[in-house]
Amino acid sequence: MKTELKKHTGFWKQIGMIIIGTTISLVFTIGTSIMLERRERANDRRLSALMVMGTIEDFANGIDEIVVQQQRCDTLCAWLLSVPVDELELMPKETLQELMFDAVSNSFVSFDKAAENIFSNNLETWKNLGNFQFINNVGDCFTRMHNIEDYWNNRVKEDEKTIDDISGNPGEHPGKYTCTKWLRNDNVRQIMAMKHNWNCWLQFQAEHMRYTNKQNMSVIGITEKELREFMEEYHKEIVIEEQAPLSDDFYTSALKQENLYTLDVYKRQLDSLKEHQDHE
Repeated sequence: MKTELKKHTGFWKQIGMIIIGTTISLVFTIGTSIMLERRERANDRRLSALMVMGTIEDFANGIDEIVVQQQRCDTLCAWLLSVPVDELELMPKETLQELMFDAVSNSFVSFDKAAENIFSNNLETWKNLGNFQFINNVGDCFTRMHNIEDYWNNRVKEDEKTIDDISGNPGEHPGKYTCTKWLRNDNVRQIMAMKHNWNCWLQFQAEHMRYTNKQNMSVIGITEKELREFMEEYHKEIVIEEQAPLSDDFYTSALKQENLYTLDVYKRQLDSLKEHQDHE
């Protein structure tokens, strides 16, 4: 009797140990999976944040490039406006024309919208984490970027239209050359006079974007060094052994009528129809 009781007790003890072991194993497996998933999500969020802030930094850098270009334009505008147009018309046409083209030249502002889309699509994730400061700051950055892009580009288009209208109707405007017709126009002179202020405005926008982006880095816990290294890696050229295709390799001579052999059947049909028409 005692022997049977011991066997019975031992059996349930083994079952209990198996259940405990299986439970521990499941808990450990599930816990490990959850930890790995959380770590993977955190890495994804960090990469997403780096892409967002990298785009903002790229936008500011792009403005810097336009500022450098516009500084020369500003210098040329200031000099050209200071000299009487009658005196400028004594210069060789090609030289003066080149100076005027450089003076009134502009570049459009633009930025890659991919990172903005990634940020927008993951907005709920950021909200769930309580990163409201990051959401607000990044949202403000993208709104400002869109406003700068629209405001600046619309102004550039308006300036170009003013100049194109004069070039397209030279008889309606006084001046020896087309470029001096521009110089004699009050609207163009106003455009040239505003070059300096617009350049100052661009510099402010670039620095403001960087200031806000530094706030983003502080909130999300990413250093400037980390962002700089990410951008260097992001912009690194992908080098492979194969040479990139050249557009010239794909342009061939236009097709000649006598070489369109596959369409002979239609040519014969057309000749027959024409011959029939001639007989009528």
